[in-house]
Amino acid sequence: MNKILGLVYDDYQASGIATTFDVFNVINTIWKQRGGEEPLYECFLVSAGQDEVRASNGCRMRVDYTLDNAPEADLIFVPGIHHEDGNDLINHLTGLKRETEWLRKQYAAGQQIAANCSGVFLLAETGHLKGQSAATAWWLGGLFQKRYPDVTLRKDTLLVENDQGYCTGAMTANLGVMLQVVEKQVGRQLAQICAKTMLIDASQSYASPYVFLQEQTEHQDAMVLAVESWMQRHISQPLDLESLANLHCVSERTLSRRFKKALGVSPSEYLQKLRIEHTKLLLETTSLNIEQIVERVGYSSASSLRRLFRNALGLSPRDYRAQLSQT
Repeated sequence: MNKILGLVYDDYQASGIATTFDVFNVINTIWKQRGGEEPLYECFLVSAGQDEVRASNGCRMRVDYTLDNAPEADLIFVPGIHHEDGNDLINHLTGLKRETEWLRKQYAAGQQIAANCSGVFLLAETGHLKGQSAATAWWLGGLFQKRYPDVTLRKDTLLVENDQGYCTGAMTANLGVMLQVVEKQVGRQLAQICAKTMLIDASQSYASPYVFLQEQTEHQDAMVLAVESWMQRHISQPLDLESLANLHCVSERTLSRRFKKALGVSPSEYLQKLRIEHTKLLLETTSLNIEQIVERVGYSSASSLRRLFRNALGLSPRDYRAQLSQT
């Protein structure tokens, strides 16, 4: 029987543990339906010593083991750490020294470890990721690179597999990792049935448009952040600066000036780059044709899309997609 340990601590992201354990529970159910007698997986919670830990959403969970008596596991999972900002995350890491040391020992023992979102920071604290690649949440990329310059951050993806486990930057990618674990341990057929049962799309591992957003939003202008959010949610709509300015009780000139100061580009330039990045993602991850992509991203015509895409990347959308298929 495969043992899965979830490392928990106060303010952990409950969904990271709950959805992970749900995958293995569904596998057990499928296995039983197919005539299996014993469960394939056992899932346990382990903490530094508390009998009970509080998740960031307020849920309290009973713990099965402490770090001192935890059994050997087939996979250790590290969920995200809830935080308000970068300083708050670093403060949390400072308070997790026992967990960091325990993970360091598990690495030395050859254990497989997977971490999601800000939980990847805890893996990096062990020093084990030095010289390796990693992924984390797109909005934490800058902080991660500053704190761990000896780790290669893969901004273009939400999932990285290294020599002893996985790093993921989103819950969708994390579910995909669990399916990979299941496939390796108990077979591809069960993993596929589980994916269909839970409607998991394990292909969602690209972070391209979010990387651009992360690089653009490292400022503190709340009005500009709100305008950015509107553009991201209404990417296919024409840019109406007058309406946006009126919505925020400023003039068009003031909105444009503050936008330029915060981001270094005008609102129209920002929207143009946003649309290019979204076009790239659709070319990378879907089979949509150019006309369908035009409709999704808000270009006036297919010819406009092709022209602007070539100006930005130096090749046509068709060539970009063909190039990807060869890698």
